[in-house]
Amino acid sequence: MGQRSIGGYFELESRFESEYHAGLVRLNSGRNCLEYILRANHYRKIYLPVYSCSALLEPILKLNLEFEWYAISSDLEPIQLKPLKEDECLLVINYFGLKGRYIAELSKMAINLIVDNSQAFFELPLPKVDTFYSARKFFGVPDGAYLSTNLFLEEEFEKEVSWNRTEHLLRRFENGAMDGYSRFLKNEEYLCGLPIKYMSNFTTRILAGINYKSVVTRRNQNFQYLNLKLKHKNNLSFSDTEIDGPMTYPLYVEKDSLREELIKQEIFVPTYWPNILENSKADQVEYQLSKYIIPLPVDQRYGLLDMDRICNVINSVL
Repeated sequence: MGQRSIGGYFELESRFESEYHAGLVRLNSGRNCLEYILRANHYRKIYLPVYSCSALLEPILKLNLEFEWYAISSDLEPIQLKPLKEDECLLVINYFGLKGRYIAELSKMAINLIVDNSQAFFELPLPKVDTFYSARKFFGVPDGAYLSTNLFLEEEFEKEVSWNRTEHLLRRFENGAMDGYSRFLKNEEYLCGLPIKYMSNFTTRILAGINYKSVVTRRNQNFQYLNLKLKHKNNLSFSDTEIDGPMTYPLYVEKDSLREELIKQEIFVPTYWPNILENSKADQVEYQLSKYIIPLPVDQRYGLLDMDRICNVINSVL
């Protein structure tokens, strides 16, 4: 790129202060963080939960590794874990940012642990435990992930380029969610099958200009407010005193029409994860979690009036 230009027209305005995970390895996606870990440790086999996104399989199949599924309980914790060999590893997911304390205890007993904090951006990595984070699940960026590890690959990677995949972000900002949705899906498609690259300058710059303290405060307030209003309806039990900047509020209710009504009212809630509904049996815990957990938005874009709107729709259905 050569020496830095001085003067002329302005680029996109941004504050360059500090990233939340400054000091970690910056990569282009969470699944590539997993690939990095698997390659650096020369693992032969990985155990991973049935209740997980199909994207996790991408690096495993790419590296031609053995893998085995394990079941989880309704408390979102593994059951009947097997002892690991030296060339085997165990991936655990910090579901909804609620399992940090459990994972910390597990790390004292388990070897070769990999922590997927894609749903827990603000959970600090445990010492000597490979951990990765996804930035785009928490912030308006087109890509980007962080990796905490003690083993490094002895190779250099290209840097990701993001400027040409920001249209969905700008369209939503200007015109609303529906206007940018097709471009969002296009960006999701682009991220499939990518080689490991370093995080783009664009994403790095955006992440360095966020007021993370304010983000955590807003997410915690929204989560606690929803829990206050909805915990008597929620079949998933947890303590809201352990959360810190959660991704969503997981509402577990066995009411098929609720998700449809929320979306109809332009309260967009995803399904975690569609592949589980396709590949699991209806009596499995994972199938029921996928079908009945509705991840309600609690992020920094919204306040208590928005949470009230969500509650009103839910109360009209339940």
